[in-house]
Amino acid sequence: MAAPTKLRPRLDLIEVGDGRRLRLLDVVGQGASSTVHRALLENRSGLRRIVAVKLFGSVSSDDAERADALAAQTATRAASIRHPNVVALYELGKWRSQPYFVNELVDGVNLQTLLDRYAEKTLRLPLDLALFIASEIGEALSGARTTRDHRGVQLGVLHLALGPRKVLLGWRGEVKVSDFETSMAAIASSGIRNLKLVAHRTATMAPEVACGQEGDSRSDVFSFGVILRELFVGPRFGRIVKNSEAIALAREGFVQPMSFQPHLPEALMLVMLRALRIDPAERYPNASAMTFELRRIALSMGVGDGRLFLRRELDREFGNDSSEVTAEHAYSTAPPQAPSVVLANDLMELAALDALPTIADND
Repeated sequence: MAAPTKLRPRLDLIEVGDGRRLRLLDVVGQGASSTVHRALLENRSGLRRIVAVKLFGSVSSDDAERADALAAQTATRAASIRHPNVVALYELGKWRSQPYFVNELVDGVNLQTLLDRYAEKTLRLPLDLALFIASEIGEALSGARTTRDHRGVQLGVLHLALGPRKVLLGWRGEVKVSDFETSMAAIASSGIRNLKLVAHRTATMAPEVACGQEGDSRSDVFSFGVILRELFVGPRFGRIVKNSEAIALAREGFVQPMSFQPHLPEALMLVMLRALRIDPAERYPNASAMTFELRRIALSMGVGDGRLFLRRELDREFGNDSSEVTAEHAYSTAPPQAPSVVLANDLMELAALDALPTIADND
């Protein structure tokens, strides 16, 4: 491969500014409007951090101004969220006419992948584990909605495109929701345009949103209710439903009838049914109220912090070892020698930093 020059820049490097740069590594996600890369963020002092870079599709010159404005608005609001169940957004940039977000990287799988794994075996997630995941999703929605900016003003951040693919399950048992309010930015930044993007979201879309109305907190409640149904009962639509049919069904607020009577607590069934009401006025007013009910049910069943059990479940299903890795294990040899002026307690941190370039070069 020819060496990069000013006329031929490297395709995997993004100059962020202030001496910082992003090196794009492997692709960890692909959507209708964006690609997510694992990336290495490095500053001029040599400090490095592994992040996720969400790179939106390029836009025409006619749409560029609108796309940039929507991306900036989304990033400004989403970056204000500081919550353990929300994927952090660090910054917004533009590279080769493509907007991009720099996000926290969550190593793991999304909820859809786990649900598909169980569906292949015609099984459902254990009730206590599913209830823990649902409660954590609710905490993310509630935390985002009650986020305040630097002036102390509550922003009321919504998701508006919540689905199982937006729920990330980390190898260490954490549950994090990604992409708050990015749906409009994605549409504006995509050459594919609305139909394909809307079709992709119909499985969890509230009927008023499917009809073209602006969503609110009750729209997120409906999408959350669909995820509850997938966790405890099954998908909203049958597998044979096509995109065009799904859009029409979503506008009607259709949810396929249950083919069996699930063995679920009555209180949990009532929460699910209220969240899936067609009329927004009959749903929970917001995710906070719905999450309160889920937590109360969880406590009555003795379900608390389920991170350990989720971690074990992911290890069993995907064979990931999330245990602590020693320096000797990481290098397969003795760790590199640190300068004598460095304290002994810092050796492990230096070994981890020195390992990053080797990992990146192998990708």
